[in-house]
Amino acid sequence: MEPNEIVERLQLSMDAALPLYEQMTSALRQQIRSGALAPGDKLPTENALVDALHVSRTTVRQAMDQLVDEGLVIRHRGRGSFVASPKMKRTIGGLYNFTENMRELGAEPSSVVLVNEVVDLDAEADASSGAAGNVPSPAPAVIRERLRLPASQRQVFHLKRLRCADGNPVLLEDTYIPYYLCAGVEQGDFAHDSLYQALSTRYALNLYHATETIAAIAIDKAEAQLLECAPKTPGYRITRVSNLDSGLIYEFTSSVTNAEKCEFQLELYSNTAKARKPMAFQRHVSL
Repeated sequence: MEPNEIVERLQLSMDAALPLYEQMTSALRQQIRSGALAPGDKLPTENALVDALHVSRTTVRQAMDQLVDEGLVIRHRGRGSFVASPKMKRTIGGLYNFTENMRELGAEPSSVVLVNEVVDLDAEADASSGAAGNVPSPAPAVIRERLRLPASQRQVFHLKRLRCADGNPVLLEDTYIPYYLCAGVEQGDFAHDSLYQALSTRYALNLYHATETIAAIAIDKAEAQLLECAPKTPGYRITRVSNLDSGLIYEFTSSVTNAEKCEFQLELYSNTAKARKPMAFQRHVSL
């Protein structure tokens, strides 16, 4: 939708009890949520809104600030304001499955498989494959330590995927699983199938507990190319170690995501006997 069309659809009433900025916020919010305004649509400039609606700059700024706070609008310096891609929420306090979570949020998950191989950690070759677009992978010693592999076990299943929602890259995911737990798993079609579902149905490996560590990073050139962002864009590296109910570690995953598309939310409670509750930690992903 063109900016002038957006202005034409904004109907503000000077006599209404609702403040003008709230009327503007509500009208634009409705257009965005109904799909009349699509992600990436450019919004009218501040001057255009002031002139067309005969309102103050303060009114326009309050409305736009509210929409930015809600994640519905994004500002680009020197370019203007645009409809943001929809925010996707993830509760990290609970066990997480990318495929299921995307579908719950109304997005269609998909994956591009970059590496699907069985790796011998004792071999001199690097654990990552050249097919991954030269994106670095954790060193074999790190993988062995994170998985706490028995000395007698050398092989791991290595799956590197670009995880997408509605065709937009969200996560670059690098997963390692002890091969003795899942022999033959590399034959799966993980461009379309869920890895966790395959592990559960074929090998009775069911995720019971996981620990995630989140670190701020600058996305490198190879990762940025896959995530469709500029090199050195701020991002997060999320490492995950997953356990079976027996306590055995069966997965180590290292993921990279663009910080502009991911927001973490932590809810805190007072530490009293009556108010003591589990923390709710959410990840909001913008497509």
